[in-house]
Amino acid sequence: MTEPPVDQDTYRLDHVALPAHVHIRIDGEWRSGWLIACDRQVSGWHGLVQYQDDDRPETTVWLPAEEISAG
Repeated sequence: MTEPPVDQDTYRLDHVALPAHVHIRIDGEWRSGWLIACDRQVSGWHGLVQYQDDDRPETTVWLPAEEISAG
């Protein structure tokens, strides 16, 4: 999947009940994940997401709103 399944909307992301199912862009590809926390930083809105990585059981990482799509 190369395009986000839903438009990224920082307001919507900021108001979802956590944990929330989302789509995240990793290495240019969209995959399913869970938004487990969010934070407004100086550089903008960021979400803490967990997802299944190809070679690891689970990965947790902070991503900017542009890389997260509410699903």
